[in-house]
Amino acid sequence: MSFWSKLFKSTKDPDSNNKGSANPATKLSEEEKSKIESEIKQLNDQIKSEKNADSESDDFSKKKAEVLTQLGKDYQRIGNIDEAINAYETSLKCNEDFGPAFDGLLTLYDEKRKQASYAKDNDEIQKWLNKSDSLTALSKKIMRSK
Repeated sequence: MSFWSKLFKSTKDPDSNNKGSANPATKLSEEEKSKIESEIKQLNDQIKSEKNADSESDDFSKKKAEVLTQLGKDYQRIGNIDEAINAYETSLKCNEDFGPAFDGLLTLYDEKRKQASYAKDNDEIQKWLNKSDSLTALSKKIMRSK
């Protein structure tokens, strides 16, 4: 292992089970995974049932953002990164604020960028860097508004 690999704890395998990885699904038992998948189904059902509610109120938006954030966390726990990103991004559209959705997106964007880097896909690398930049711009907007 090179000096830089030791320093940054990098490996040549992007799918390795590093501590802190955005994809902890391999660490879950079948029972845990089944329980999370059941919760995902319930959260998706809850979101579908609330589509007819008064979507203009701030309380509705915050509640929907909380549900979407939990959905993102659950997808992330079972290793479904793309669905987690989608849930977190939708959560931030409902309620632009710092919190678990923001943190989750930072982690997942970095994970996707790493995967693109290992695949030597420059377009994908740029896509995820641009998404990270947009998230940084959102954080600046939030900070200025407070």
